[in-house]
Amino acid sequence: MPPSPPAGPARDPLGPLRSTAWLTEAQRKALHISFIVLPLALLYEWLPWPRGKGEWRWFLIGLTLAAIAIDVIRIHDHRVRRFFIRFFGELIREHERFNLLGSTYLLIAALLAVEMFPPRVAAGALGFTILGDGVAALVGRGWGRTRFFKKSFEGAAGGLAACLGWAAFLATTGVLPWSVVLVGALVASLVELLPIPLDDNLGITLFAGYAMKLLWMPA
Repeated sequence: MPPSPPAGPARDPLGPLRSTAWLTEAQRKALHISFIVLPLALLYEWLPWPRGKGEWRWFLIGLTLAAIAIDVIRIHDHRVRRFFIRFFGELIREHERFNLLGSTYLLIAALLAVEMFPPRVAAGALGFTILGDGVAALVGRGWGRTRFFKKSFEGAAGGLAACLGWAAFLATTGVLPWSVVLVGALVASLVELLPIPLDDNLGITLFAGYAMKLLWMPA
């Protein structure tokens, strides 16, 4: 007796990686994740400038003002807006067409973090924002099924894993204690999932930063 045919084709777990929507999101988040150089440079000061809180403040003020100026011109000048649409296309989300770009919000978050937190805490909070939000978006876009507040638990789990990885890096290299970075990772993941009326780049950085600052202050 011949074997019964399978009930249906097996789902390809890597199939989402070949979809146009996921590839577009991957391009967006590759740029987002590349910002990890900011917290790493803040921690290790590879370059001769900027160094110290004062120099980082002016460096980030310059970058942030330049980004805001470009966004304002893009929003109000239809020729510049067409240029951005032509060259960046779907990399610009619909709500960003007449609003600040996510990268601009991330620079604002970096500036606020440097101003409000000790350098190690600022770097830690920015890392949670960059890696947690980036990985959560990629996992959610590809494998998100269980919806929650317009996001997915699968994406949130991916973001939490990324935050825990960054927390492990900070703790094992002696940047911050385990207890501090684990709380930061959990707060960052929770803020990313919940519908807080604040851009994720700002919300994750500020909430995670404050949580870690309350638990740790430099001697």
